[in-house]
Amino acid sequence: MDVSCPQCGNPNLDVDAANSVVYCKSCGFAVRVDPQSGDVTPLAPGGAAPGQGPVAYQSKTILGTDPLTFFLGGTALLLLLAVLTIFSFSWFVVLEVLLIVFWWYNR
Repeated sequence: MDVSCPQCGNPNLDVDAANSVVYCKSCGFAVRVDPQSGDVTPLAPGGAAPGQGPVAYQSKTILGTDPLTFFLGGTALLLLLAVLTIFSFSWFVVLEVLLIVFWWYNR
């Protein structure tokens, strides 16, 4: 099924399968498609002004990694340091809460 961009007519839409997002590199139009229900949620209206170039869709990252990967990797590292008695379990809990807060606000 070939579908073109509703904003600029570009026939080559790109897909970010990890985030269920379909987007246009020409104008920046982006929508999230729920794979279960097929519901569509607009993310970026597209229609970049002439001379400004495209408004590209970018998936969120934390320090260059996927948010879930960042959270799980940080938790694994903190748990490893606690198990190796680099710091106490109390510090693990405090640092894990800080990691969760940091992840929550940047996801």
